[in-house]
Amino acid sequence: MRTLGILAVSLFMLSAAPLFAEEDPIVARIGEKKIMMSDLTRWMSYDTEEGRKVIEKDPKKKASLLRQIVTSMVIADQARKEGFDQRPDIRENTDLLVNNMLSMEYLDKIVAAKVEVTDEALKKYYDDNRKDFKQPERVRARHILVKAERTAPEAELKKARAKSEQLLKRVKAGEDFAALASEHSEDAGSKRKGGDVGFFPKGSMAPEFETAAFSLKPGEVSGIVQTDFGFHIIKVEERKEASFQPYDEVKDRIRKKVTIERKRQAVNDFVEAISKDRGVEFDMTGLFGGAANPHMQ
Repeated sequence: MRTLGILAVSLFMLSAAPLFAEEDPIVARIGEKKIMMSDLTRWMSYDTEEGRKVIEKDPKKKASLLRQIVTSMVIADQARKEGFDQRPDIRENTDLLVNNMLSMEYLDKIVAAKVEVTDEALKKYYDDNRKDFKQPERVRARHILVKAERTAPEAELKKARAKSEQLLKRVKAGEDFAALASEHSEDAGSKRKGGDVGFFPKGSMAPEFETAAFSLKPGEVSGIVQTDFGFHIIKVEERKEASFQPYDEVKDRIRKKVTIERKRQAVNDFVEAISKDRGVEFDMTGLFGGAANPHMQ
């Protein structure tokens, strides 16, 4: 959790009074102090949306977070009782942690949160970067694989090829290709899907496999094709010519990308502006022992 280090120190006094006890069960106790489910839910809300969703889906992660926070509360309370929190080095380190948390949360929830991305901006990005959404020609194929490495003994290669040829005869005789693949293919990844390897473009498969697949029309079956994996029988199910992904298909992906970029820019602009306004200057000469400062190059 991004802010857990701060939460562990600062949440000792936090608790929530439930409106209905049965709807807000006790999840932990520290002596007489009750930790309610609503407390844990609130603490989880301080995490990022993505982090919160991960925790919410996993009871073990919830339990781990609860133990971590409660344990931190107990230890931090003991430290306070001993005056440990008043030590100069601890107070300084606490200030650094608080400053870091405040700055991150401020940038996230105040500066970056102001960024808005309109549908018009998304469409403009799509039009300006159309080449990024080009899809090459693709085919969808099934295959039946009989494994045999090229360096295998000749007898083993002959046996594998003979098995492949028998299977090819059965395919040509009209037996269902997917059923044969499910029963006889030695490619564990596609076997359970009737040999289906999905759509793929050129450059993503073994060269011999790819050449054969792209030479076939939908419904056609190859001969025996040897690759480094063994002997294949390939059937092409579909072909898709080179095209551009439709705007509606990539709109959400563009929104995420543009939003991240604009939020990053907003944060950078804010940091630069406030640093200038507050007269921030750095002289790092002493950090590099007289050597050239790499940050100034």
